[in-house]
Amino acid sequence: MTNLGKTLLIITALTLALTIPITHAQSLPIGPSPTSQYLTCTEIIPTVSGSNISHVIVWLRLSNVTKPNGLLYLLNQMYYNPFSTYFHQFITPQQFAAWYSPPSYVFSYIEGLAQQYGLTVMYAFPMLIEATGNASAVDEFLTALQSAPSNIQQWILAGECIPLGYFIVNSTAPNYKPQYTMLSLNTTNINTVLTTNVTTLNGVPLQIRYHQAEIWLPKGLEFIYDELPLFNGYTYSGYTGQGLTIAIVDAFGDFEGAYNAYIAYILHKSTIVPPKYVSVACQDLALFSKYFGLPYSPSQCSVIYPTGMPILTPNDTYTAAGWAWETALDIEYAHTMAPSAKILLVISPTSGDDLFTDVEYVVANKLANFISLSWASPEDAYYIPPVSYNLLYGYDEIFMQAAAEGIGVFAASGDWGAFDLFVSPIEPSVWYPASDPWVTGVGGTTLKGVISYVMTNRVEYAWDWNSHYMWGTGGGYSFTFPETPGQMLIHIVYERTYVYEPDLGIYFYTVGHRGVPDIAADADPFTGVLIVLNGVVPPYLIGGTSLATPLSAGMTTTIQSYLGNSFVIGDLAPNLYLLYHYYPSQFYAWSTAYPTSQFLTGIPGGMFVTLGGENGLYWVIQGQWNPVDGLGQINVYGLAQLLPYITQRYLFASQIQIG
Repeated sequence: MTNLGKTLLIITALTLALTIPITHAQSLPIGPSPTSQYLTCTEIIPTVSGSNISHVIVWLRLSNVTKPNGLLYLLNQMYYNPFSTYFHQFITPQQFAAWYSPPSYVFSYIEGLAQQYGLTVMYAFPMLIEATGNASAVDEFLTALQSAPSNIQQWILAGECIPLGYFIVNSTAPNYKPQYTMLSLNTTNINTVLTTNVTTLNGVPLQIRYHQAEIWLPKGLEFIYDELPLFNGYTYSGYTGQGLTIAIVDAFGDFEGAYNAYIAYILHKSTIVPPKYVSVACQDLALFSKYFGLPYSPSQCSVIYPTGMPILTPNDTYTAAGWAWETALDIEYAHTMAPSAKILLVISPTSGDDLFTDVEYVVANKLANFISLSWASPEDAYYIPPVSYNLLYGYDEIFMQAAAEGIGVFAASGDWGAFDLFVSPIEPSVWYPASDPWVTGVGGTTLKGVISYVMTNRVEYAWDWNSHYMWGTGGGYSFTFPETPGQMLIHIVYERTYVYEPDLGIYFYTVGHRGVPDIAADADPFTGVLIVLNGVVPPYLIGGTSLATPLSAGMTTTIQSYLGNSFVIGDLAPNLYLLYHYYPSQFYAWSTAYPTSQFLTGIPGGMFVTLGGENGLYWVIQGQWNPVDGLGQINVYGLAQLLPYITQRYLFASQIQIG
């Protein structure tokens, strides 16, 4: 499609969104369907071979979620009631399983049926059972499961097949896309870029001016997001994430041969399939740290494959190679912002729902303090036939468990503005999992800085919607989930009460729905970063909410290392809504200009303000939550000082009650 054609599509969609007869407002189903939803292998990929190795996931309804004193009550007490004895008192995976799993006979029946059809059960978690076998056996199992007794069916949300090896071909199942974007630097010598027009401070390289672009180097990002007061400068002898783990969950991973395979396809449309799958992610992280002067130890990086090693075929190698860029970006910039934290790279063999099983593996085994997810799928896709919106409620149970255990999850809000560009006509949609109420959704900004020895200007606008590049920060209102208690507390705005959804055939009433995102960070490729991939620094500038997400996860990890055990953050977003409500005058760092020395001593204010911008349908409101960049951007020093105020408020209130 030409750029003109794309632009006309956008104009048409915007016109439809603005011309809304309110009398025709309709709504999508509220809550999960009481009838289980199934997607067999042949429904997902009609041409799939019966012998193709496939995974099957059966999604279960948790027990005791909505009843009085149930899971939602506990979560709300944990995160939104500073006066509760449960406030930030998190539970173990064992407690979660014991209190909220379906009855044991449900697991026995489903696992027994899977084995009857020759499937091997891989995992039985509180909200899902995953097994593996050939596609024919999976389909026979899913067909038989639909005839299960009613006392079994009532616990099943959905059942789905995940064919391995060519999942992306003609797939009708949810397919998750990395949220990064790239700009070619138009150079044959990346070393020239690295040594030209470099901004330094006391000999430390912070940023590079390259034509119209502003390249942020790792130490520049640490500087501009006010991490140095906690780091004790670039000595990294202070609080840098030590003792904590960030899990990065991605498909395919950073593997040997990915760079050449990707470039060959881009330049020549030729497919290069590596002879075998070999992860080089930790080697690339080590080189990245060496090139950009970050501390690193080999013990900081590890890679696991809970749902199996990726299978590289001619059908999926280009997609897999694209995910390698994502993986390198994720681990390298989470490490940038928390250089002493451990990085646990968790690799899924497909870009389907094995990703969520891998997240649950981390949560159920409590392998991390924070999880970064830089991939997404548009929410509207789950309501377009074949409907699969019950899956969203299954995924949500994983994130409820993470929150209950005090594990903070960050997810990218998307790189296509307020839209789903993968339907025709395009329509407004938020992207999942950033839209989940127990995830901190991360939007994108354009981050500019003018740094001198005397003064530093830092200016952060929204990463604006651009109809030429078809990109911009994602945001809007969830079809599926209601506004969170924190958003209700601060009375978030609904910038468009009604939004037309042509593919869903409805006028969506946004009021009362979960707003996305919660926070934001640098994402504009024109203010982007460099990565190391397969041992080289590619001549591409990388951006997207895939950058903003690990940046935010890393910053929060550094703050957690500063707070220690005195206050476990868990899911960051609820903390921010409480701080915004209780301490509005201390919440923001409002200035755009600071003495440069203050970036070494610390800037007050928990968050930096987004100064303006839009995402094609919604716009920034300075100093308020908005469906473009949420509450703003983390100020690491300032937020580290402000977060303990929540606990102090609790203690102060307790003292009053006791007296």
